[in-house]
Parts: sequence; C-alpha cells; structure tokens
Amino acid sequence: MRLFVVGSIIKSFRGWEASSQLAFLLGLVLIVPVAVVASRGPQALQEPAAIGVIGLVFAMQAVFLWANRTLVTPFTQAQRAFIRGDFELARDILEAQRAAGKAEANSLTLLGNTYRQLGDLNKSESILYEALNIRSDHYFPLYGFGRTLLMKGQYAQAAEAIARALANGAPLPVRVDLAEALYRVGDLDSARRELSELEPQSEPHRELTAVYLRYRLGEGSAPDPDLMRLALPFWEATAALYRETPYGQALAQDIEHLHTRI
Repeated sequence: MRLFVVGSIIKSFRGWEASSQLAFLLGLVLIVPVAVVASRGPQALQEPAAIGVIGLVFAMQAVFLWANRTLVTPFTQAQRAFIRGDFELARDILEAQRAAGKAEANSLTLLGNTYRQLGDLNKSESILYEALNIRSDHYFPLYGFGRTLLMKGQYAQAAEAIARALANGAPLPVRVDLAEALYRVGDLDSARRELSELEPQSEPHRELTAVYLRYRLGEGSAPDPDLMRLALPFWEATAALYRETPYGQALAQDIEHLHTRI
C-alpha cells in the first residue's frame, strides 16, 4: 500500500508545473538540515529550527495542494506532460482513461497525437480515427489525423483532412501544413495559393517550412541562415523520428539540400 501511495505521488509530481516542482524540491532540500538542527543542534537553535521545520511543512503542503488543484482532470495532466515533451507519461494517463471507457474525442485526439510524437504512426492513425468517429466535424481530431497521414507519406489524404480542419475552424497557421501536403503530393498551384495567403509564422519550424516551400516553388528567396539555425533542429529530429517513412526520407533530402546548397 505504501509503495502504491509513493508511486501515485511521484506520478502526480511529474504532472506538476515546473515552478511547483522546483518549490517542492527546494522545501525537501531545506527541511533535512533544519530538522537535524532542531533535533541535534545547539540548544539555543533548536527552538527556532523546530519552528522552521513546521513552516517548511506548511509551505510544502501549500505547494502540494496548489500543484494538484487541477489533477482531477487527467486530460489537463496529459496536456502538461505533452507540452513538456514527456510523451510516455501523457500516453500512460490517456491510455488509462481509454481503458476505463472514459476517453472523449479530445482525449483520444491528444492520445493519437502523442503516439505520433512517439513515432508509432499506425497506432496514432487508429486512435485519431476513433476520435473522428465521435467528432467528425471538429478541427482538433481532423488536424491531428492529417498530421499523422502527412508523417506517413499519405499526402493526398493528409491534404484532404487538413483542408477539412481549416474549413471547421482550425487556426490559420495550419495552412502551412496544408501547403506542405499539397507540395509533396505535386499539387504545386494549390500549394502556391496557400502559401501566398500566409502571414509570417511565430514558430521557427513553421516559418522555415513556408519560406523553403516558396523558395522551391520559385516564389521567394532562400531561407535566412538565422532562421535555419533556429528551425533545422526541429526538422532534423522529425526526419530522424520518421526516417522509415516517405515523409521522413523526403524531409531528410530537404535538410541535405539546405545544408549543401544554401
């Protein structure tokens, strides 16, 4: 029973915000020497140290309660883990919900996106299809489904899904993904049209994609070296993760082209 409780605490700790994790760990680091002084230190210091221990305990309890304020929602836990890049934890949380029959469309979509980030594209596609069976007209699962198909190299189907996501309210930066899918399937005129309507992107890897596609389509200049320095690590990690797929191999060729010709 104790091991279960400790395991639950550790698992919940991994889902906390970084600031809460740091505050709690700092409390743990401080409480040990203060407790030693309270029990074995000079008599004049024992009482102040004991008060300090009590204060630290209360502070750590406050941090614990604050950090766990939203842990009643597994989706929130999984979102935080996903954003931090802890995809295994996000998967475990969401799979537990799915096994309990509690997964809704958003949870299934996040789970499908998580499997894509873990490189399991078949599992990602299957779960995102489950989400679409629940919410076929919502851009969140449509976009996730399109991204997974893009990573698999199924460009025509990816373009169709991403276009449907945009038609159902997906944010405008998603047009970068649509332009890329159209470019890779060979529909260059449609790719140009999507790129012509794009504003500069806040995410470096998206901006590099847009600039590079315009360049390859004869619609713009080569990417700026500073942009490449910021965005290429993302491209390289993506190419490595999906190196067995047509998309990963095409992306690796693009990276080589950037390195050798620009």
